[in-house]
Amino acid sequence: MAWRIYAASATGTSHVGKGIPCQDAFAFEADGERLVAVVCDGAGSASRSDQGSRVVADTVTRVLGERLRGDCAVLDDEDAFEASASAAIETARAELMELADADKASLSSYAATLVGFAGDARRGWFFHIGDGIGVAEAVASEASADAPSVVSAPENGEYSNETYFVTGDAWRQHLRVLAVTAPTARLALMSDGAMPFAMDKGNTGLFKPFIEPVARYLASVGEDDGSRALLGTLDDPRTHGITSDDKTLLIALRG
Repeated sequence: MAWRIYAASATGTSHVGKGIPCQDAFAFEADGERLVAVVCDGAGSASRSDQGSRVVADTVTRVLGERLRGDCAVLDDEDAFEASASAAIETARAELMELADADKASLSSYAATLVGFAGDARRGWFFHIGDGIGVAEAVASEASADAPSVVSAPENGEYSNETYFVTGDAWRQHLRVLAVTAPTARLALMSDGAMPFAMDKGNTGLFKPFIEPVARYLASVGEDDGSRALLGTLDDPRTHGITSDDKTLLIALRG
């Protein structure tokens, strides 16, 4: 069963008012049962973080996708997968360093977080630096109706608005990988701007009153139409009323 991916980013009203572009980015690559998907959130305090998010999302997705096409067995072993994810992030950092040199800018001006997923029909892995969140829900036959979701939670620092970035010197210490051991029926990756309405209290799973009608609609339409509808939801005044931050949501469905 192939993946169907729907994704959108909406600029937060706090950015629109200041003339700041959306600093979120997403990228994905689906090849039959294999999927690599990434969501990045640029640091609001970093002047070129919109570029950083785009480079990291695109590069990590491309490099890790190539790795999985060459040898999907890396999904079988935590050390092998973490090494592959690290190599993809290293490539993205190298591209950002070249960009920074050309722009005569600091690497930190491209600061961005990363939350991603790589997997196939049987299993997968989250890989994560900083905030944002990832949720994988199992195929119905693999779990009871009340089985917990696999959640890759945000990592914040001492303060609630502090987090870690791909561009940081300590990025390796903050790279987290989390196994998804059952087949995934529904995957969600999001920046922290989408979390207040897409996640339940405590961030233990997706907020059902939001995700269930959205997923039912997405399953009934093509990816382009579904992504446009998802953008409409993220860019709705009611959603902006919940949070003025940029909002990115990627939903992947199997079946």
